Amino acid sequence: MKFAWLLPLLIAIPYWWLTPSSLLSSSSSSSLLSLANKTVLITDASGGLGAELARHLASHQANLMLVTRTGRSESLTNKQNVYNKEGKTNSPQSQSQISAYTWNKLVTVRDEALKLGSPKVEILSFDYNNVGEVGMIVEKTVEKFGRLDYLVLNQEEIARGYLVKTRHGQTPDFVSRTFSVNVYSSIELTLKSLPYLEQTQGHILLLSSLLSDISKPGLAVMSATQHATHGFFSSLQRELREKASGVTLTVGQVGEMEQSEKMSLFEVPGWSVGDRGECARVLVGSLVSRPGTVRYPRLQGVFVRLLGMFGRI
Repeated sequence: MKFAWLLPLLIAIPYWWLTPSSLLSSSSSSSLLSLANKTVLITDASGGLGAELARHLASHQANLMLVTRTGRSESLTNKQNVYNKEGKTNSPQSQSQISAYTWNKLVTVRDEALKLGSPKVEILSFDYNNVGEVGMIVEKTVEKFGRLDYLVLNQEEIARGYLVKTRHGQTPDFVSRTFSVNVYSSIELTLKSLPYLEQTQGHILLLSSLLSDISKPGLAVMSATQHATHGFFSSLQRELREKASGVTLTVGQVGEMEQSEKMSLFEVPGWSVGDRGECARVLVGSLVSRPGTVRYPRLQGVFVRLLGMFGRI
């Protein structure tokens, strides 16, 4: 096809202009004032995008309940690398050491948020594998703040494992644990939060990766969790609209970031990599404007999809 090269542009240009992030980045200062003294619950807030969101929300005087993870994690290797960068040993770190490390990071984020203007910040550690006890997070939030206005679902287990190459990727425990963190805990947190969000006409922001609609070898289980989460929350979003509920929901998709603490899922060119600070600003804006979907960076998803079409992922 002589003009086949035009296809990527025909896809990318409308995508860039129509994506909600192009609108959210211009959220006015006056609209962000509505976040003052509102209570925001953020999961996985000890580092990365969760911590950046906490800092941005604190600058708008929001109250924060920040949660970090405890318990077994498939992202152990990534946290070992963080230890190594700080001059620690290269030996495997125990789960207790990792839990202590993430807790100390959460304490730092709390202190930063208070300095930035948040009236009140509470912190909590939780093992998302204990799905039946997830409601405790919501109960603690309401107990400490008396209300819940925003729920930001940011927890994610980056679980790698080739199903046909390694026994590790085939174990029921591997699959169950990944689904517990990425899917079941988010669903349970949402269901427990809904009665309180109804009272405040609150908002839910779900954060996920490009794996929600792009598959990649070695990430089958994680891809399945992302698809399941998107399916559930997209359906819930429509239910809330049909019910004319005061609660709204944004399904977010976040791509690769500069200096990310999480393992990279896709190899993308430097020009398409997102800035964590800008991403947080866009997402905070979405709490005010409440779109159905938000994507960041704008063009990275298009680029990765095109790679997938040509079998380059």
